[in-house]
Amino acid sequence: MKNYNNRTPRRHDSANPKPLQKFITVTAEECQGNPDKMVRRFTKKVKSAGLMEEIRERAYFKKPSERRREEKQERERVIQKVNRQRAELFKPRTNSIGRR
Repeated sequence: MKNYNNRTPRRHDSANPKPLQKFITVTAEECQGNPDKMVRRFTKKVKSAGLMEEIRERAYFKKPSERRREEKQERERVIQKVNRQRAELFKPRTNSIGRR
């Protein structure tokens, strides 16, 4: 007979290792009571925390193979970007001003 009391966590439990941030606050004191500044500061904090991206990402189920494929594509994109920057950095300069 199998023991079901000490089960290992399911795959979908460990798929999202970082939890969502519980609170993002903006106080009136840090914005001198200016409501427009409070909205801008709140928006900036939400973007820097990556909250909206995470909510959009968690809205629909993604198969683990699809997640791996997207992560691989992102890694390749970053590597290509760095390689382009390196190539530009080490490209020999051409003298655009001709000698007279």
